[in-house]
Amino acid sequence: MDQLITALEGCTREVRITLSATDLKPHYNDAYAKAQKSISLPGFRKGKVPLPTIKQRFGKQVEAEALETIADTEFKRVALAEKLAVVGNPALTNIEESADGSVVFTILCEVMPEFDLGDYRSLSVNRPVRPVSEEDVQEEIDRLCLRAATFETAEESSDAMHVVTFTMDGKEERVFLDDDQVDMHLRNSLTNKKVGDTTQYTAETQDEQSEPPTYEITITDIQKVVPAEFTNSFVETITGGRFTTTEDLRNDIETQLHDYFQRTSRNAVENQVVEQLVGMHSFDIPHSLVHSVMHQLFEDFKKRNEGAPGIDQLTAHDLEDELKPSAERIVRWELIRNKIVDAEQLEVADSDLGDAAEKYGIPEDQFRMLMRQNRQVMDQLLAEKAMTALIDYAVVTDVDADTQQPIV
Repeated sequence: MDQLITALEGCTREVRITLSATDLKPHYNDAYAKAQKSISLPGFRKGKVPLPTIKQRFGKQVEAEALETIADTEFKRVALAEKLAVVGNPALTNIEESADGSVVFTILCEVMPEFDLGDYRSLSVNRPVRPVSEEDVQEEIDRLCLRAATFETAEESSDAMHVVTFTMDGKEERVFLDDDQVDMHLRNSLTNKKVGDTTQYTAETQDEQSEPPTYEITITDIQKVVPAEFTNSFVETITGGRFTTTEDLRNDIETQLHDYFQRTSRNAVENQVVEQLVGMHSFDIPHSLVHSVMHQLFEDFKKRNEGAPGIDQLTAHDLEDELKPSAERIVRWELIRNKIVDAEQLEVADSDLGDAAEKYGIPEDQFRMLMRQNRQVMDQLLAEKAMTALIDYAVVTDVDADTQQPIV
């Protein structure tokens, strides 16, 4: 038996395996033994046809059908012996049979890239800090009260706290003037108007060279938005009795905002770590891994946009240009991170399991069972430990979240 491994472009490898007639004989014998179990001929019970008869009647067919299995078996043996870190599914691209009974298998596969880690212990990152202010808490309270608002018929849209119904281009539309998503020009056209008024609205256009469209709009209805009062009874109602006073809810909102700002800050630091490490490492990445991540991103995209027009007709190929850069970044980062896990000899300890179970609100015994059943849980815990180690090594500068200026 001979073998030849050739490095092609990127992470692709060509593996050529040559088996002589002698090498193939035990493989063919196994194939005949398996075929014997299912073959029946007149005068013989199923599974009892003699092997010489099978070889005479079905030899070429049995041996031809066995070649792909032989190729798979021999490739796995070569990959193990040569320590090929194979990624994805190898492709048998050619089977070349010779008159002397030998066969040459050509198999293409991808392997994990080899690269040296950069200095991951000397990163510099900014940590955005944002304390919770009274204004932040009040904004949340105002949103709660607005969501429970009532409506009163009004004659004039005197301020932004009105919902205006109007006709434009033959269609009836309704907008809340205080909605940040409403076009500023439309909001101005609808403010300080009365039912029955007709006015002009000039829409924005992305093309500076083209003339912006102008529409005639007629006001058909105006409703004043009256936010709910922030009282103890209101608090008890919207929280289902979890809180009974406005002060209790204020404190809870402050805690939630603090946690949210902390998570946002942590995410910003982690993104900087990833960007720096990805930027300092340049190496080929397996196409099969990139395509796998692209399909995961595509499925996530479809779930987020479920019900949108045309979403069921989209394929991952349609969004390849948009998804591929993110997929490549994810793959590159995961390969770097896994190498850091090995370099730091990181392991999941019992204490990590307890902390993780508490974090996700799962009893520890159930979390341990989940981890045994799903390798991804262990991988996620190792990923979190790696990121924590990287941030601990990094030079972290606290900066104002709004100005990005260092906090002295």
